[in-house]
Amino acid sequence: MKLGVFLCTCNSTMDIDFKNVKKSIKKEVEVVETVDQLCQRDLDYVIDDVRRLELDGILIAACTEKNRIFDRVTSGFGCDTFFLNLREHCGWVHGRKEATEKAKSMIKAAISHAELSESLLRPEKLDLDVGYDVLVIGDEDEGAVEVAKILSKLANVHLLTKNIREWCDEPEIHIGSPIGIQGEIGDFDVEIERDIDIEKCISCGLCVDACPKNVIRYDAVYTIGEGCDECGDCIEVCPTGAIEFHNREVLHVGQILVIDKDWQWPTYFGIYKADDYEDALRKAHDVVSNLGEIGKEKYLALDLTRCASGRGELVGCELCLPCPYEAIEREGSKMVFSDVRCQGCGLCASLCPVSVPQLREYPHQLLYSQIGTLLAGDLHPKVIVFTGQENVEKLNAVGRKKIQYPAVLPLFVPCADMVSEAHILSAFERGADGVILWSCENSHREQIESAVSFAQKTLSAFGLGERVLLMDNAHQFDAADFANEISDFVDKLKLSPIRKKKRGTIDFTKPKRDILLELMQTFRMKTGVQPTLIEENTQFPFADVAINSKCTLCNACVTMCPTNVLSKDDNNINFVYGSCIACGMCEQACPEEAVDLKRVLDFSQLVEEGSKKLVEAELVACAKCGKLFMPKSAFERMAQILKEGKDEGEFNIEERLELLRYCEKCRPVKAVEWSLEKLESEK
Repeated sequence: MKLGVFLCTCNSTMDIDFKNVKKSIKKEVEVVETVDQLCQRDLDYVIDDVRRLELDGILIAACTEKNRIFDRVTSGFGCDTFFLNLREHCGWVHGRKEATEKAKSMIKAAISHAELSESLLRPEKLDLDVGYDVLVIGDEDEGAVEVAKILSKLANVHLLTKNIREWCDEPEIHIGSPIGIQGEIGDFDVEIERDIDIEKCISCGLCVDACPKNVIRYDAVYTIGEGCDECGDCIEVCPTGAIEFHNREVLHVGQILVIDKDWQWPTYFGIYKADDYEDALRKAHDVVSNLGEIGKEKYLALDLTRCASGRGELVGCELCLPCPYEAIEREGSKMVFSDVRCQGCGLCASLCPVSVPQLREYPHQLLYSQIGTLLAGDLHPKVIVFTGQENVEKLNAVGRKKIQYPAVLPLFVPCADMVSEAHILSAFERGADGVILWSCENSHREQIESAVSFAQKTLSAFGLGERVLLMDNAHQFDAADFANEISDFVDKLKLSPIRKKKRGTIDFTKPKRDILLELMQTFRMKTGVQPTLIEENTQFPFADVAINSKCTLCNACVTMCPTNVLSKDDNNINFVYGSCIACGMCEQACPEEAVDLKRVLDFSQLVEEGSKKLVEAELVACAKCGKLFMPKSAFERMAQILKEGKDEGEFNIEERLELLRYCEKCRPVKAVEWSLEKLESEK
C-alpha cells in the first residue's frame, strides 16, 4: 500500500518533537509531511501528494475535529483516509519526551493497521427489506405519543401504551403491554396482552360501576389498572364482550422503538431503546434511516468446521451463546449465527476457544499485530489500554482539558468485548508492564471480568504480580477521575522482569487456545517459573479427564471429542489437557460411564507439552494363539451379557462363553471344529 503521512502541529501547540517522529517513520511510508495548520491552509500538500505519488491512502496525524475536510478532499482520488489524534491523546496531556515516543508508537501502529487492512476480508452487505411498519412502545408521559406522531409522517406506526389521555387517528393505538418479541429487523412478531378491546368498547361505563376495586378508569379510553383481582364482574355487565382478561394479539412490524429506561429485554438490530423523550428523538433517526430496503453489514467470518457445539444427539460447547443481540442460537447440535442480528461486538470471537467466529474487518491476528507494534517503542513503563471506539470522545475530552496523565498507549477496537485473555497476555509477552481494559457503555461486564481474571491468574501463576486493571466509568465519566485512576495504577507498577526478554515465536494466526498454550510456554521460559496454581470448579473452559477401570476401549469418547484431545493408541487412551475446552461430550458419549470430567484450571498442566495416559487396559490373551486381542473389562462385560442371555442357536451359553476366549481369527476356526464334532456325534 502506498501510504502518505501528514503530521500537523496544530499551530505548534503540541509538545512533540515532530522532527524525531518524522525521522522514525519516513522509511516505512511513501511520504511524510509536517505542517502547522493542515486543516486551514495546507490542504494543497495533501492534494498534490495524493495526485503526484498516486497514494492508496493517507494518515492524518493531528486532531480529529475536522476529519470531514480530508474525506472530501481525498474522495475524488479513490484514496483511503485514516486518522490519528495526536493532539488530545499525546501533545496536550504528556511531557515532550513521553508525548514524542507515544506519538511514534501510535503512528507506526496506525501504519501497520492501514497496510494490513488490504489483506483483510472485504466488507459484505446483506440486502434487507425492512418495510415501513414501526412499533413505538412507551407511556404518554415519556413522550411516546409525540414520537409516534412524528414517525407517522414517514412510516406506518403502531403505538403500544398502557393508557392514553387524548385519542388520535395516527398512529394506530393499542392499549396493553408487550409479553413477547420474536424475529429480526423487518420481521418482528410482538405479542401484546390487553384486557379491554378498544375496538369493541362503546364507552358505556357499566364496567366502572360494576368494579368492586375501583381500578377501571377512563381518559381517552377505558383501561384496567393495578389492583384488579379478576373477579369478572366487569365482564358480566359489558354488553359488547370488549373485556377479556389476558387477551393476546400479535403485531407484525419491521422495527421497534422502546421508550423505557428500565427495559430489560434484548435490544438487537431493529429494536431501539430510549431512556427519555430526547433520547427517543435521536433513536427515531435510526428508525427512519432503516426504513424500506437497506444494506446491512455482514460482520462475521465463520469456520464452523472447528465448532465443538455437538455431534449427533450430544450437546457440546455453548460458550458463544450469551450473545447480547441474540444473534447465536442452538439448533440441535449446531450453532446458527444470524448475520441480520449481529452487531459486530466481537464477544463471540473473544469467548470461542477454537476461533470459529472472527470479525471480518478486525480478526484477532490484526489485533495481535497492533499490540506488538504499539509496544515496540521506548516508553517506560509500557502500558497498553484496550478500549472500544465508544470511548474515543471521552479520551478526547481529557485532552481538551489538558489534564496530565501517564503516557499509556491506547488501542481502539470496535468494542471492548472482543478483547480476550489471550490478547491481554500477548501484550505482556510483547513487553508490556501493565494492561488496562477500559470497558464501554455497551460492554458486557461479566465476560470482560472473566478475561481480566484469567489474565491476572496467569500472571500470578508465573510470579509476575498484579498488572491488569479493569476500568468502568462508561456511565459517569469524569476526566480528572480518569486521569487519577490511570496515574494510581501506573505509579504502582514495577517494570516487568520479562519486558526485555526475547520475543517468542508465537503463531498468532492459530486459534485462540493454541495461542494461549504457546503463551504459557513462553512465560515459563522467560520467568523460569514452573507454575503450581490450581483452581477447582473453575469458570474457565478447562477440564481434566479421568477414565476408570470400566473402560472397554470402545473408542466412543475419542470419536466424539471435537477438539481431538483424546486419542487411542493400542490399549491406551491418551489426553491433552491444554486443548480440552470442557465441552463434556466425552463424558456423555461413554456407554460404560467410565469417563469423569472435572472443571479444573491447572497451570502446571498447561505448560506441559504432549499427552498423558488416562487408561492402559489389561488385555486378554487368545486361548489358542496367545494373541492379546481384547481389553479385560470388555471381555468381562461381554461375558456378563452372555450369562444374562438364553440358550439359543447352535451353541449354548457355556459354549459361547468359551468361544469368547478366542481371538477374531481363531474363534471361527474353533466354532467350525465344534460344529463338525457335533455332526459326527449325531451319526
